Amino acid sequence: MRRSLERPGCVVMPSVYDALGAKLVARSGAFECAFMSGYGVSLSRLGDPDVGLASFADVLDAGTHICRAAGDVPMVGDGDTGFGGVANVRRTVLEFHRAGFAAVSIEDQVFPKRCAFAKGVRVVDRPDALARVRAALDARDEIRQNGGDILVIGRTDCRLATNVSDGFEEALWRCAAFEDMGADVVYFEAPRSEKEMETFNQRRSKARSMLAQVERGGGFGGADEKRTVLSAAQCGALGYDATLFGLTLLSASAAAMQSALKGMAGPDGETHPSAASDARGALLPFAELNDVAGMDAHRAFEARYDPDLFRV
Repeated sequence: MRRSLERPGCVVMPSVYDALGAKLVARSGAFECAFMSGYGVSLSRLGDPDVGLASFADVLDAGTHICRAAGDVPMVGDGDTGFGGVANVRRTVLEFHRAGFAAVSIEDQVFPKRCAFAKGVRVVDRPDALARVRAALDARDEIRQNGGDILVIGRTDCRLATNVSDGFEEALWRCAAFEDMGADVVYFEAPRSEKEMETFNQRRSKARSMLAQVERGGGFGGADEKRTVLSAAQCGALGYDATLFGLTLLSASAAAMQSALKGMAGPDGETHPSAASDARGALLPFAELNDVAGMDAHRAFEARYDPDLFRV
C-alpha cells in the first residue's frame, strides 16, 4: 500500500463492508487497495446506523474475513476512535495488524463516535486527539520493531464538529500535528470546497493525504451544489494521494436488493429479476455467482479426498 501511495497520481479506494465485496474487488483486478467501511459494517451486520453501536469485536470479526477475502489487495481498516481510551487505541492497531490490515485510520471524534454526516458530531480537545494518535503510532512502531508493518492514518472530523468554532483551521492544525508526530497518512473529513482541499494539500509535507467522498445528491456545501464527486485525476490535481468512495458499493447493493425485492413482489412474477447476463442491474447468472463463491475450486478440493480414492 505504501508503494501505491508513493506513486504519482491518486489511487481509488473502493469501500467494502463484507467478504463478498472484498472478493469482488480482488477479482476485478482494477484496484491497488480498498477500505473497510465502519458505516457499512454497522448497517450490514446490525441493521443499525453508524452511531457507535458496532463493537470492536463486530468490526474486528468483519475485518478478519474481509482481509482474507481481499487476498493480495491491501485493506485499510476503519478504526473509528480506537473504541475507547488510549489502551483501546493500542489494542485496535495491534489487532487490526493481526487481522491482515495494511493500514488503520484513527479519528478524533468523542467516543462513541457517529457517522461523520450525522447531526451532532463532536470532537475531543487537542490534547486528547494527540494522545490518541500517539498511542496508535507507538503501537505501529512496536509492530515494525517486531518485523511487521501497518500504516496509521490520522483523521479529524473538526470540519463537521459542533463544538469547534473554526472547523477548517482546526482541521488543518490537527492534520499538521498528526503529520509532525509521524502519521503515514492524514485527512480531514468533509472539506467544503476544492479550495479547502488545495489549501490542505499545500500545507502538508511528509505525510500522504486522502479524500473521502460520498454520493449524497449534492456537492460539498449540500443539496444546493450540484457538482458530482471528483475523479481520481481531479483529486490528484488537488494534491491527494488517494480518494475513498465510502458508500458506493453499499448504496449500489441496497438499491439492487430493493429492485429485486420489488420484482419478486410483483403480480404473477411478471417483473421477477432476470438472470440475463446482458441486463444492467439484473441478477448474476447462477454459474457466475458460483464462480465468485469459488464453488469449482471447492469441488476440486473435495475430489482430492473422495473416500473412494482410499478404498483398498
